[in-house]
Amino acid sequence: MNHDQEPEIVAVWHTASAVGRHFEELLADGTVHAWTEPLPGETYHAAEENPDYNPLCDSPPSHARSA
Repeated sequence: MNHDQEPEIVAVWHTASAVGRHFEELLADGTVHAWTEPLPGETYHAAEENPDYNPLCDSPPSHARSA
């Protein structure tokens, strides 16, 4: 195998939970590729659903005022 070819996938694992799906692929060269995907219909990031979401602080947006 030369550098232009992708290593062969030897095994694949898949688990699902209430928060998403987790995948792992074992390649012939011994490396493992792992990633997690959200459930169908869910977004990858909370900010995609709420433009006012700020992951650095859990406060409401500045223009939201209580009466």
